[in-house]
Amino acid sequence: MFYLPIDPLLKKIMSSKKKKRNQPVVQLRQWRPTAMNRVEDTKISKLEKLVTRISFTELVNATDNFREDNIIGLGKTGTMYKAVFPNSSFLAIKRFFDPQFSEGHFMSEVMTLGRLGHINLVPLFGFCYEGKEKLLVYKYMPNGNLYDWLHPPECELKTMKWPMRVKIAVGLARGLAWLHHHDRKFRVFNQNISSNCVLLDKNFEPKISNFGEAKFMNSNDVALGGSTFTNEELLELGFDLLELGFDKKDVYSFGIVLLELLTRKEHRMATIAEASANSDNNLVEWIINLVSTSFSLQDVVDDSLIGLGFDGEIFEFINIACKCVQPVPERRPTMLEVYQTMRATGEKHGIVDNSEMWKETEIATASASEGDIEIIG
Repeated sequence: MFYLPIDPLLKKIMSSKKKKRNQPVVQLRQWRPTAMNRVEDTKISKLEKLVTRISFTELVNATDNFREDNIIGLGKTGTMYKAVFPNSSFLAIKRFFDPQFSEGHFMSEVMTLGRLGHINLVPLFGFCYEGKEKLLVYKYMPNGNLYDWLHPPECELKTMKWPMRVKIAVGLARGLAWLHHHDRKFRVFNQNISSNCVLLDKNFEPKISNFGEAKFMNSNDVALGGSTFTNEELLELGFDLLELGFDKKDVYSFGIVLLELLTRKEHRMATIAEASANSDNNLVEWIINLVSTSFSLQDVVDDSLIGLGFDGEIFEFINIACKCVQPVPERRPTMLEVYQTMRATGEKHGIVDNSEMWKETEIATASASEGDIEIIG
């Protein structure tokens, strides 16, 4: 039997391990709060003024340890779980993936939904901030999201009659108009509107969600490109608040969702090869090209909507959608103008609005008077 010589470095390592085993146990020093800990505590304290804090243990129990069967959605920043609490109430829990990457999204959601309450915003009930874990607790929406209703798998048959589509379109317009215009001192721009983030409650009332990339403007400051400017500084630079285009991006995205409601076609940008083949994958180009020529509803809308006596309303909604997706942002209407145009159609279908909503801010339990409103870029 042959023995290979032991590497001198290996000898040194083994010797070092023996010495460590023989060393006495060192008593750990008492933990003291660091500057980082103090920052975290301050942040959590601010969040607790806006919404209820829930322990991670409670959320683990409510989701049966985040069991795969309880997953109801998967997004860019986290996984959504259905949860059952001891009082038998159903809630939805969003568990963020990457703590560092999701920090801004997490804070933006709480800063928006923790402050504002409206019939067309998804209610935020609580949050969890423990170590690397960041979670949000929302009201559970039994009818899921609009995207799944408009684009179901072939094996599922989901029908959406015209009055239901009107309710969803008008409710979404109302919610965005409220965010943009209800209070001149505090405007919110979602910046991420799509059929995926339009949730539907048991009565198919639309609820806007996903405020992780939202932009905020208050009466003093504006978040722009990662920096904060005062209104006076922006005016000196030649900008007006709404000329920054935050509102027009939401208007464009609303137009896309409205087109999806009308056509049940999914919007995605066409590749060069597809575009050269005159593909209709780019929903906006397809619609605008049709509308610019002589077209019939059969060429555009979902077949299930045709011939039921709603042609005039459908034409009106197509016209509104085309105005919203104008390539030049300045030519797009405001969400308030869009909502006011659609409101009459909603009333025909029993969608009654309380005009006082534009006078009352419906700010949730936390009052902005407690401190300055933070700006999240």
